[in-house]
Amino acid sequence: MVAAFDEVVRPGHPLRAVGDGIWSVLAADAAAPEDRMAAVYDGLIGNRVYNRLAWGASPRAYADFAAAAVDSARGPLLDVGCGTAVFTADAYRHARRPLVLVDRSLGMLRRAAARVGTGQAMFVQADLWDLPSIRFRDRVFSTVVCYGVLHLLDDPAAAVRRLCDQVAPGGTVYATALVARTRRARAMLRALHRGGQSAPPRTPDELADLLRPVLPDLTIETAGAMAYLTARPAR
Repeated sequence: MVAAFDEVVRPGHPLRAVGDGIWSVLAADAAAPEDRMAAVYDGLIGNRVYNRLAWGASPRAYADFAAAAVDSARGPLLDVGCGTAVFTADAYRHARRPLVLVDRSLGMLRRAAARVGTGQAMFVQADLWDLPSIRFRDRVFSTVVCYGVLHLLDDPAAAVRRLCDQVAPGGTVYATALVARTRRARAMLRALHRGGQSAPPRTPDELADLLRPVLPDLTIETAGAMAYLTARPAR
């Protein structure tokens, strides 16, 4: 269900239409490295064999986790770093709640919009660190999700604080992150870090230690090298 502007965004918002049913708060010439990689991302990250061999993980499990987040409440849901919606599209197409999908990459958003449908969700080009610039209404989202992003960041706790700022009282955060739970995963995460594409590898416990000051009731479950996180923000 597409979110109405006046339901989730304050009057006087800076959003401008950029085509394909997408809105933006970024400069007209803003680009992200991921714009050029959207097709590659789809082909690789959505590949079942790659996920099993590289991370010991399953796209089906990713999709099931996304569906659980969608089914967790009826109020608006915010997805920050939505990518191409390769794992979430099915859950979002069947959602009966307002959806707002945010990503810095216009290329990623266009693919997500094509998958999910602009009649089913609101798509916004914005950076995680600049969420306040969208001028969302105060704590309007019953669910905030952030999939496959936290392992990229040197300070995931700071990112989670930004997410928590958007969560309604009693709402829930859902997130996933790659963790150094296996020898292969640690080696791959180290390689990504050397290439400037991710933060240093973290074990599930190390990630939990970083996030629990922000999310005291954090629950982490792992499957292969993928960590699935759920929590209600501290108030």
